[in-house]
Amino acid sequence: MPVAESLEVKTGGPHGGGPRGHDPFDRGGGGPDDNSNPDRGVPGAGMLAMRFLLASISMLFVTIGVAYHARARSAAHWQHIHIPPLLWLSTALILASSWTLELARGAFERKNSVRYARWLEVTVAIGVAFLVSQVFALRELARQGIYLRNNPHSSLFYVLTGVHGIHLLGGMAALGYLLIKASVRPEVVLFDFRRQRGRAAAAALYWHFLDGIWLCLFIALLFWP
Repeated sequence: MPVAESLEVKTGGPHGGGPRGHDPFDRGGGGPDDNSNPDRGVPGAGMLAMRFLLASISMLFVTIGVAYHARARSAAHWQHIHIPPLLWLSTALILASSWTLELARGAFERKNSVRYARWLEVTVAIGVAFLVSQVFALRELARQGIYLRNNPHSSLFYVLTGVHGIHLLGGMAALGYLLIKASVRPEVVLFDFRRQRGRAAAAALYWHFLDGIWLCLFIALLFWP
């Protein structure tokens, strides 16, 4: 084979531009979704960091639960409180928020930035409604004369709902960030798809985790002996 023809086969043509049959402007190999871009960071690092965060949060709630379980073994000053009916509404709201968040992720996978932003907005609004219902539930307890220091069961309620609410605010901040990105720059769904998908997956994992934590807390508050 002549030298010129050999060079043409290796470079894809007399003008170069990659292997034969490959379009140098094809975004499938060198576009914004290319994982070889050093600016994209380590693939999966965000989800790994989120799992470590969730493990530490789990240990926090387990520690609180173990401490109050040990305290409940003593009958002194322990009085079971009546859980406010508003907590049933809170539970329904947080379950609904997980559903709307999955609808948002489905719209993202279809690259529909308008519906993605809309369902994120609904999810954040439901999160706000959840926190408002929690505040009204605490006010209802206060009207009954049940405060943080009344007895260990009431303090358990205040502490657990408060800690959960603080962590939920962090989830709302993450969803709010995704909402701003999708609303101000809807093109990120198309041109920064992989990175935004990773962020949405990490935020959804955190949100669903808090959903599960609340269900466990609600059941524990209902049936704590």
